[in-house]
Amino acid sequence: MISLKIIFTACILVLLSSPGLGQSLQLDPSRILGQAAPKQMDPEPPAEPIFQGYLYLEPNQMRFEALFDAQTALNWAQLPSTQFLNADEQKALTDALAAKSADWCRLGIEKAGEASFRGASIIKGKPGATLPLEEGATVPLREAMVGLMWEAPLPPMPEQVLIEWTGYIHDQKRLPIRVFYGSQSETTEAIQGLKEVRWRSRGRLPMPAPLASVPKLEQSAPWRLPVASLIWFSCGLVFFLLFKGRRLPGGTVAFLGAWLLGALLTWPLFVIEITGNTRVPDIKTAHDAESILTPLLRNVYRAFDHRTESDIYDTLARSVDGELLRQLYLETLQALTLEGREGTRVTITEFSTEVMDVKPNPDGSGFIAHCQWTALGTVGHWGHAHTRVNRYTAQVVISPVQSEWKVTKLDVSEARRI
Repeated sequence: MISLKIIFTACILVLLSSPGLGQSLQLDPSRILGQAAPKQMDPEPPAEPIFQGYLYLEPNQMRFEALFDAQTALNWAQLPSTQFLNADEQKALTDALAAKSADWCRLGIEKAGEASFRGASIIKGKPGATLPLEEGATVPLREAMVGLMWEAPLPPMPEQVLIEWTGYIHDQKRLPIRVFYGSQSETTEAIQGLKEVRWRSRGRLPMPAPLASVPKLEQSAPWRLPVASLIWFSCGLVFFLLFKGRRLPGGTVAFLGAWLLGALLTWPLFVIEITGNTRVPDIKTAHDAESILTPLLRNVYRAFDHRTESDIYDTLARSVDGELLRQLYLETLQALTLEGREGTRVTITEFSTEVMDVKPNPDGSGFIAHCQWTALGTVGHWGHAHTRVNRYTAQVVISPVQSEWKVTKLDVSEARRI
């Protein structure tokens, strides 16, 4: 046993004395597993803060939008921060901002006044590159923004637009603003401590599109009824009949002269104009039908360039009659509104109509057109433009109403978004 211990000790001493074997034992995972060891991942850097404003100058309306990154908004609202925002957390954040931000923006022409606050919403993406977000969907915090919106009336061709901004949050001192007008845009900036931002139009704002001209219905010449002369003549005739057979005051010649002179002098005093009959032409060709239908339908869309319900109805009533007026108001308003929580109205820029068939109206005068029309519109929102193209196939009844062509019935058989 002693000899075996001596031999084992001698072997250990020999191994330790060999070159390189006296070093400490180290394990190399790359040699053991045959692949490189994984590198430790650096933590993801925090997202850059987002503070961005947009001013859209549209027909009859100006709209101001402000974007903040969701992380900054959560910190400002003192809400807990998470990697993902579910529907309940999104609602809590938008409710917190909506409760405190309604008076952050004031808009005006001569002076900034109260603007209508349209609410707060969660936006996915980046300024100028937003992405669709389905209702109730969860969104990563790094991809989430909070959008605020205000609206105010805009008269045609203002010399300037004024913005008062007080929504500086989380040590923010400046708010970059991009102004969109027509097909152009330019930048300006709101700075804390300065009362307002003044944007001068210098004649660059386009005029709102006018209503299209609808062919007029011909009328026969009106009748002019001289009521005062007829009353004078009738009174003179009654007086003459009462004194028939007796001497008239001043003699017959003097009475007749006064009678005729009075009728002549009263002729222009009270004249009623009776409108002549309307001449309704027979519309038999697609070309004639299109010349009437196209401006009528185009003016339906032009009505929604206005922003108040009364102005929209007044303009619609120039092209549509009867119960169809309310129906078209609701359906067109829905068709021109963006989906989801980005409820902004599209402005129609291009419109075309094609009539495939024309036939007489069996229920009265006018005609029935089987037609198809296409409406293309755009709207700026959160820094970029949305485009919408709708195509409809329908049977439209056009009738003369108070000496004007109007749409009195509309049956849509197909509606497509291209």
